[in-house]
Amino acid sequence: MLPRPGSNRARLAAKLREVRAVTGLSGNQFARQVGWPQSRVSKIETGVQFPTADDIETWLEAAAAQDESDVVLGLLTSARVESVSFRDEYREFGGAGAKQRSIGQRERQADRIASFAPAMVPGLLQTASFARELISLPAGPATFGFSSADDLEQMVAARIDRQAVLYDSSKALSFVIGEAALWIRFGSRQTQLGQLDRLQTLIGIGVIDLRIVPFLAAMPVAPLNGFVIYDDELVVVETLTGEHNLADQFDTRTYQELFRRVRESAVSGEQAVNLIQRVSREIAPPAESGNAGEVDP
Repeated sequence: MLPRPGSNRARLAAKLREVRAVTGLSGNQFARQVGWPQSRVSKIETGVQFPTADDIETWLEAAAAQDESDVVLGLLTSARVESVSFRDEYREFGGAGAKQRSIGQRERQADRIASFAPAMVPGLLQTASFARELISLPAGPATFGFSSADDLEQMVAARIDRQAVLYDSSKALSFVIGEAALWIRFGSRQTQLGQLDRLQTLIGIGVIDLRIVPFLAAMPVAPLNGFVIYDDELVVVETLTGEHNLADQFDTRTYQELFRRVRESAVSGEQAVNLIQRVSREIAPPAESGNAGEVDP
C-alpha cells in the first residue's frame, strides 16, 4: 500500500531510493547484491513495504552508505508511529471530502482490511443518514470550524462512494463491532433503525465477514479505541481529532493478534442477525395505539 504523500513513511522510502541510486546500481542489480528478490527492493523504495532496522542496516551496508545511518534510522523512528491531525489534513489537502477520498484510495489498494470498532459502526458500513448525523456531533468537523456545509456533504458522499469495495470479490473484509455500536444513537431513532437494517443486509454479502461481540461475552481486548489493519502492514488508530498510523512490525503483529482474539469472541451469521433484530425491536418507537402523545426524540 502506497504511503500518504509527504508522510514520514514516504520520506523514508525516498531516502532509501536515493541511497540506492547513488550506487549507480539498478533495482535489480541492488537486489542481487543484498540477496533479496527485486520486488522487495521495489516495495521498500515505494513505501509499500515498511523496512525493519535490520533491513536498513543491510541496505546501507550494500550501498556503502553507513554514514547515512543516523538520518535513515531517524526517519524510520518517525515513520513507525505517525500522527495525523484532521484539522491540518482538511486545510492542506482539500477538506473533509478529500480526506475521505484519500481513505478510499487506501482501501482500494488493500487486499485485506480488518476493522475493530467497540462502540461505533465503521465508516464503510454506515448509511448516508447515519454518517451525516455522526459528523454533525460536537466532536465533528463542523463544530471545529474547519469544514463548510458543502464540504461536509462531500464528506458524506465520499464515504458512501468508498463502499464500492464491499462488493469487490478480490478483497477480504473483516469487521468486528461491539454490541454497544448497535445501541448508541447519534441522531434520530429512524436513522439508527435504518443503520441496523443496513448491517443485517451486509451480513449476507459474500466478501464481508461481519461479527458482533455481545455484551454478555467476555471482551478479550480493552475497548479503549478501535483500529483498522490494512494488509497486515499498516494499522490506523483514529482519535476524535486525528489518527495514528502504525507501520512497525511489532505493532502490526500485536494488533493482528488482538483482532484475532476479538473476532473469536464475536458472533456471526444468523446469531449476529438475531442480535441486531433484538436491538431493533428494543429501540423501535412504541406502537401508535395508546402512545399517540409520544414523539421520537
